Amino acid sequence: MESRGLFCRKLAELKLTHLERAVALLWYYRQSQEFEERSASDLSKDLHEEGFPKPNVTKLHNDLSRSHYTVRGTRDKTFQLDLRQINELDQKFTKLLKVKKVEIHDLIIPSEWVSDTRLYLERLVDQINGCYEYGFYDGSAALCRRLMESLIIEIYISQRRHHEIKQNGVFLPLDRLISHIRSDHSVSLGRNTPKTMTDVKQLGDTAAHDRVYITHQQDIDDIKARYRRMIKELLVLSNIT
Repeated sequence: MESRGLFCRKLAELKLTHLERAVALLWYYRQSQEFEERSASDLSKDLHEEGFPKPNVTKLHNDLSRSHYTVRGTRDKTFQLDLRQINELDQKFTKLLKVKKVEIHDLIIPSEWVSDTRLYLERLVDQINGCYEYGFYDGSAALCRRLMESLIIEIYISQRRHHEIKQNGVFLPLDRLISHIRSDHSVSLGRNTPKTMTDVKQLGDTAAHDRVYITHQQDIDDIKARYRRMIKELLVLSNIT
């Protein structure tokens, strides 16, 4: 993916207003997962750093407030892209990035489960499905493990109990996360969920660390249905969907 500097150089070739450049930069940050929201002050500074004339912050803030491409962010005076406009912006700016768009089908996890929730979850589900669809089974298995781990953490974050699964300020490794949530009477897991967690961890660990074994489609197919049920359960428990 192009760096911000290269993206802005290509952006400079287009005849855009300060507002349009700011919206384009918000779109770039969403693609790069660097930021999900920025203030007018942030965007003005970012654009100036890349060689554009510095927009007036007050005017840019007012323009972003009125733009149909943006909505209010979670932090004061910040903005996010309106998800209803993403497809239009994709068509307008994707050509400026060295990113090849491929069609991905929901072969493992339905993308609608995480649509409009967390950007990183949307990307993880896309990559899980995409790797599976195009035969990159080691990648798909490792990412299945990562998604499960992330959602376990999200459960505790949503309950403001994330300090329970940290040691020295760092989240516990997955084996200890699984042990913790299995013994946590405040989190009601399905009867088969703990075993599925263990199986997914083992599959992902093998895909990521085994020196000679290559993951096969059947390895994923053997747990695919159970994995899908578990992910839906974790999404509900974390109040994401």
